[in-house]
Amino acid sequence: MICLLAAVAEETDLIREALEECMPRSVNGITLLNGRLAGHDVCLAHSGIGKAAAAATTVTLLSNCQPQALWLFGCGGAYPGSGLSIGDLALAEEEIFGDEGVATSKGFRDLSALRLPMLPGHGERYNRWPVDPALYAWARPLFKEQAQNSAAKLGCGPFVTVSTCTGTTADALEIGRRTGGICENMEGAAVAMACLQMGVPLLEIRGISNRVEDYDPTRWDLAAGMTAAQNAVLTILPLWPGTRA
Repeated sequence: MICLLAAVAEETDLIREALEECMPRSVNGITLLNGRLAGHDVCLAHSGIGKAAAAATTVTLLSNCQPQALWLFGCGGAYPGSGLSIGDLALAEEEIFGDEGVATSKGFRDLSALRLPMLPGHGERYNRWPVDPALYAWARPLFKEQAQNSAAKLGCGPFVTVSTCTGTTADALEIGRRTGGICENMEGAAVAMACLQMGVPLLEIRGISNRVEDYDPTRWDLAAGMTAAQNAVLTILPLWPGTRA
């Protein structure tokens, strides 16, 4: 089984349309949609927005489904210097908690600088949390082909998870400089932490819905980002070499 996770229902419209033999059930107040997609058993869930909701939902999802992998998808913002535009795809090499730390008069200091590990028992992990390297290596050429076939681009690199979306170009440049991040979101690092804690491989793909710059939602296209991510999932899921239903 594969678990599929997005923040909100609007990010899964196409996935739910394609889901066969769908059987919803409620666990801890979270709706899990079990069914079949591209010949695979899947369980689809919506985490809600933000780190806390994402972590709580991920633990419930993984505990009840015991999947071979979790695929996280949705829309995200492209940092300056990423080279990404609206409708492009971004594939996570790792996830970074972007605002856990302390703001000082000399700039932001993350948990590594403070020597404060986030989760006891998993080594000295601070702000940076991994995706699964084998899944990443398998998916990268497939997503690249999908992007090219859609006249889009695939960017690969660190993702940055924040509690407050970045609303100025100056802040976006600073975050990009100190993290190397290409894509901003509000859930990914929390999901990565939960997956590592529970021993489940994670893959994360996002469609770009906006540039991270001075806040102007009239320049965003959430639908384009959501559609790009879902089409990418639907295209490569049939090629996944895991156990079929």
